[in-house]
Amino acid sequence: MIKKQGFIIILLIIVVVGTIFLFSKNRIVSNIKEKEHKEATEVEKVDKTSKADYIFETIDGTKLEINVEDNAFHVKGLEHKIIFLKIFGWDCQYCQKEIPQLIKLKKELGDSFEVIAIEAEEHTIEESKEAIKKYGINYYIVSGDTHKDFYHYLQEKYGWTGVIPLTIVIAEGGKVLAFELGEKSYSLSELMKAALLRK
Repeated sequence: MIKKQGFIIILLIIVVVGTIFLFSKNRIVSNIKEKEHKEATEVEKVDKTSKADYIFETIDGTKLEINVEDNAFHVKGLEHKIIFLKIFGWDCQYCQKEIPQLIKLKKELGDSFEVIAIEAEEHTIEESKEAIKKYGINYYIVSGDTHKDFYHYLQEKYGWTGVIPLTIVIAEGGKVLAFELGEKSYSLSELMKAALLRK
């Protein structure tokens, strides 16, 4: 009789633990699906009418539409500018060294030049705003946590390995003039001059 009661108690414990485990697992899966749906909905909300390949929203709320084709990036509204499309991180020491150069280039070249810098270390928008203020940044900063598809495109098309800083020099009209990885022994200004000679 005691053995039978002990068996029933153990069986009940197993059933209760199993039920809790299944409920928790379903809840975790449900939370993951809900998060994925929310992210997809947020991406759709950016601009449902756009036919752009990629839409970036800058920290200050500006929307940038980018269409890609073989060896070209077309940024809507910036077609007549030379563009540095960058992937960087606030904590990357080589990226930090480039910030003053980018600020200087933007000041010197004004409306003929633009920088779109995608922050790939997934800092919060508030952290990015603080860094923008700290460095006095005068160019576009995009939060990179929702742009994994763009990273995959760069990996497949250009063989990007994830190294930062990455600088893509885009000519007026969208042609890619340079695809530069990591720390360089030359300045971004020198890169710009060399890239423009390739036009």
